[in-house]
Amino acid sequence: MITLAKTKLANLALFFFLLAASLPLQASTVTHVSVDIRGIDGRLLDNVNAYLQIANLDPERRYVNYQIRYLHRKAAAEIKAALQPFGYYQVDVDSRLTATDDGRWQASYQVTLNEPVTFAQTQWQIDGEGRDDEVLQKLLANNKIEPGDTLIHSRYESIKSALLRQAIQRGYQNARYKQAQITVDTERNSADLEVIFDTGPRYFFGELTVVDSHLDADLIRRYARFKQGTPYLNSELSRLQVDLGNSDYFSQVTIRSDWQNADSNQQVPVNVETQANEQTQYRYGIGYGTDTGVRLTAGLDRRWVNKQGHQFRSQLQLAQYESQATAIYHVPGKKPQMDYQQYRAEIGDKENDSLDSRLYQLQALDVYTYARWQREYNISLLREDFRIGDERDSSSFFVPGMEWRYLNADDRINVSNGWRLTLGLRGAAESVLSETNLLQGYAELKTVWSLTEHWRLLSRVEIGASYTDNFDVLPPSLRFFAGGDNSVRGYAYEQLGPKDDSGAVTGGKYLAVASAEFDYRFADNWRVALFTDIGNSMIEPNQALKQSVGFGFRWISPVGAIRLDLAQAIDEPGDPWRLHFTLGSDL
Repeated sequence: MITLAKTKLANLALFFFLLAASLPLQASTVTHVSVDIRGIDGRLLDNVNAYLQIANLDPERRYVNYQIRYLHRKAAAEIKAALQPFGYYQVDVDSRLTATDDGRWQASYQVTLNEPVTFAQTQWQIDGEGRDDEVLQKLLANNKIEPGDTLIHSRYESIKSALLRQAIQRGYQNARYKQAQITVDTERNSADLEVIFDTGPRYFFGELTVVDSHLDADLIRRYARFKQGTPYLNSELSRLQVDLGNSDYFSQVTIRSDWQNADSNQQVPVNVETQANEQTQYRYGIGYGTDTGVRLTAGLDRRWVNKQGHQFRSQLQLAQYESQATAIYHVPGKKPQMDYQQYRAEIGDKENDSLDSRLYQLQALDVYTYARWQREYNISLLREDFRIGDERDSSSFFVPGMEWRYLNADDRINVSNGWRLTLGLRGAAESVLSETNLLQGYAELKTVWSLTEHWRLLSRVEIGASYTDNFDVLPPSLRFFAGGDNSVRGYAYEQLGPKDDSGAVTGGKYLAVASAEFDYRFADNWRVALFTDIGNSMIEPNQALKQSVGFGFRWISPVGAIRLDLAQAIDEPGDPWRLHFTLGSDL
């Protein structure tokens, strides 16, 4: 068995060594010691170098020769101690110290590890209310040390820390180790392990108290995804902290668990303290997109209008091809971070080679989220004055609709694997404030799959179909167009589709677009991509599709991927190239 103790002789030797180091230097001094350690490498060598005093001498000091000899005599024991955390208790060290002709020293250590200590018996036991906790049991099953494993102290300590940390995160606030020891038998070169972990009682969430907030306490409580009486989880408090921080209501949020006042049912009160954000926010910006051209934006937001947390947002965008003024009144729902109602008013101007349009629109929508699905009901009342080619018209429509969205991704910004699905349906009736009958459906699927550590495959499919009695009276906002940054690259924005006698693109009843893209990450935040797009908008669903090919670069910024693409429209005369610039998430 191993027993660690300090002897009087060792203390006396250390005393004289330190005393000698403090005395004036004699003529016999040394300025450099070269240390050579063989037989080990990697983490073992790093740990030995950290332990070994003779390898860590101060280069600014001058040492007396017998000080070097003393440190050399200690080196073998230090090397053995440094290797024990890795299970090597039977280490042999061949030590040599040689003086060189120039007054320096060469210290050499040949290390023979021999066989490491392995576990003969291991016992892991969880007591307390958490003895049957599936998360704790799974953590232990996936990581615990078994008989025959090599004794590595860092692994043992890591498992202990992980188990204790997980227990506390899951509400076992009084968790402790009743027994945790390793007994090493150096004669048998084996070890026995015994761990008894007592979780103690499990705690539950108590009453959530909001302290002096400028908003209604009920609104803040609705942000919590836990209820009073549910098992305590630190992760739920972290989610509440993030959700309240992202709400834009507060400049600071502090959440505290009041363990001192936990009741007899192990319910822990939770206190939320907030500091109000500036109520009014002004926004200004300048940007560029190949679909919109240069754009200037300005906005005024009221982060809260009343104690119920209603919000008002407004934005004005002035751009070369598409300008817009929008006002939104936002009402938080039952789950405010995900559910809401909105009332919107919009005026938009759009101009390109084929059409001019001015849109006036009022819209109300209700959004509800469950699991990964988001459902939206909406109603729009719109009037649009437009010119397509040489024809001018004006249309009014009352359009109820619904949309379902599903998102599953491993990251919001830099996606490695994930997919997003959007399904929509809307319609109008001539008998209800509309120029003609309309039923329109659309769907979009985007996917990102990692093929290797550096290669990804991105795909996109978008389809749409309209059934109407009179297509000619449909305004541009209710027609399908293709072409542009987020459609078929290589073609101008909304310039793919049926054309009239003047050559103007009129938009279509049907839409079909698909894209495939391979990208390669050649640096931490940089990718290069090769892609092909195909698609068109059509009056009849069997019309020809247009294709493009291209390449591009992506920089993964904190707000999403910035993409610069060069695409060739291979179905156009002369195979022209077009530059595209976009910003946003891959999904």
